[in-house]
Amino acid sequence: MFYTPEEIKGYEEELGLLIRKLHFFKEERNKAVDAGAKFSQDEEIARLEKQIRDLKLILASANNIHSADKDSLLMDAARGLNIDEEEEFGLLHLVNVDRKEMRGKFWDAFDENEEKKQEFQYYFISACPSQMPPSFAERMVYELLLEELDGDSDSLHIVTYEDTGRLRIQDLPVGRNARKCRQRFKEYVQERFRFADTQSFDTFIETGVPKLPYDYVAVAFELHERHWEDFLPEYLQWMIDTFRCPHQDVPVFLFFFVIYIEKQHLGHLSPAQQAIVDALKSLAQRNETTLLTPLLPVEEGDLRAWLMDLGERNPNKVQQVMDVFLSGLREADRRLYEEKKLLNMKDIEELQAIVYRVANE
Repeated sequence: MFYTPEEIKGYEEELGLLIRKLHFFKEERNKAVDAGAKFSQDEEIARLEKQIRDLKLILASANNIHSADKDSLLMDAARGLNIDEEEEFGLLHLVNVDRKEMRGKFWDAFDENEEKKQEFQYYFISACPSQMPPSFAERMVYELLLEELDGDSDSLHIVTYEDTGRLRIQDLPVGRNARKCRQRFKEYVQERFRFADTQSFDTFIETGVPKLPYDYVAVAFELHERHWEDFLPEYLQWMIDTFRCPHQDVPVFLFFFVIYIEKQHLGHLSPAQQAIVDALKSLAQRNETTLLTPLLPVEEGDLRAWLMDLGERNPNKVQQVMDVFLSGLREADRRLYEEKKLLNMKDIEELQAIVYRVANE
């Protein structure tokens, strides 16, 4: 939204007045003895603080510093939450606002694969980037670590970022044709597990050399729809066929394939996008693989529940965080919320990251 210099000046003057009033009421609150007076002043202080937050967001937007100021305001609001100090606030909390249906579908497929002793499991996740499909793969890896391995990270092999420790989503090894794709994938496996010169990908499949000291290995690849090629279904089928009969010394592998399809959750796919979805469905039908799609925007209530699960039981405190969060949404995202009470995961994860920082200060 465009603001004239006169409007900006007016907002700045109003902000200054509100800040002075806030300081006055806080001083009076410190002097107050009567319980009724304290209550009235607390109410006025809360009202002024909200007005100040809203005005700061308007001015931040007008001066093109929206994101930084929004984060600062969210940090302040998040610090007001009562976060249970006895509960570990780990990496899972960066990605675990509930997606009951897809989460349940993953665990149903995982349990079935475990019963059948499937050493290689395949999960295809296609979604719009706004719904953060790689974060869903990341979430399920963290849940696997907690629920199946009791948090024993030595039993799970994953590739992580050195600075954050978070799961690294890697580019799918792709070449100019199916043959080159297979070659790239073999090179990837050899490099990741540091095979000796006398060992090879084929030997690994046949004999389990080297014997890997893990119960599970999680691999997460990503590919944007614009890089999709007609030979990729053949490549993915080769990958599935290659790992059908592994050696007993090979741990359980979980492959996550994240395919970015713009605006998939809106349901209006182009012919090229539909061809990708159809190819993934065909792979799932022909093989024991799982298609987790589409990921949809999240209901507002799920975010509120996530905030309360942290330990905050006061709805007013939760509402304060929600007010700041919602006031900072971009226009299209705000419209989605106002019309359907839905939120895109890209916005939710920004809030989760801020709460994570506050909880670990």
